[in-house]
Amino acid sequence: MNNTKLELVSHVIRASLRHLSTIACASLAFAVGGVALQAQTLSVPNGSFESPGTPPGFPAFPVVSLWQKTPQPPGFPLPSGYNWDQLAGVFPNTAFGQPDHIDNVDGAQAAYMLAIPGVSLFQEIGSPFQVGKSYNLKLGILGGGGITPGSTFEMSLYYRDGANNLVSVAATPITYSAAAFPNTTHLIDYEVTVPTVQSGNAWAGQTIGVQLTSTFGTGAGYWDVDSVRVQAVPEPASVAVLALGVGGLLVSRWRSRQQA
Repeated sequence: MNNTKLELVSHVIRASLRHLSTIACASLAFAVGGVALQAQTLSVPNGSFESPGTPPGFPAFPVVSLWQKTPQPPGFPLPSGYNWDQLAGVFPNTAFGQPDHIDNVDGAQAAYMLAIPGVSLFQEIGSPFQVGKSYNLKLGILGGGGITPGSTFEMSLYYRDGANNLVSVAATPITYSAAAFPNTTHLIDYEVTVPTVQSGNAWAGQTIGVQLTSTFGTGAGYWDVDSVRVQAVPEPASVAVLALGVGGLLVSRWRSRQQA
């Protein structure tokens, strides 16, 4: 074989390898993107605290539809004039242009929770913890009303055990400071993640619960919360397996065409 033919054969081989590499990369990107699209946003009933509507003329209303409140713990004095049930509820966002308008409220209302230990809202959302998926909870929150620096809040995902107790699976603590919450007109997003659920986990197959709790405070001020979101995400290993499978299928088809 002369040099010209060798160069031609070499050129064809290099071009084929580049083509094959392009196909493999494209299939990988397609597979990864396809799996990413399968991340599922789960329904959180009244997750933006639109219900019930605050009665006209009221600045707030101490009822939160579809969420439960924890009973009053012993030993903490309530602010004068309050009973325990009044420490959490809903309120309407003020009109755009007002100095206390919150610029990123989802809908027309948000929820308030006084910065008193034990004030809590919780609910089961009707979806189970599925094996092979991780879970992410997000929440918009701010501290206001003269809340004491160092006041703390906790957001968590939980399940109920055989005795009907709420058992935390993962939680994120939030601590109030002027640096973390520079104003009272913009909610800051926080999140908590449950790693990929394994078949041996006690919460596998159990109903997902969301809990929001004021864990420490002097009784001064409040937390405003809104836009509770939960998302289920397929485990990363599934992305790689799908990518390899799709990539292999495309390469096989390419080889078949070359042999035809």
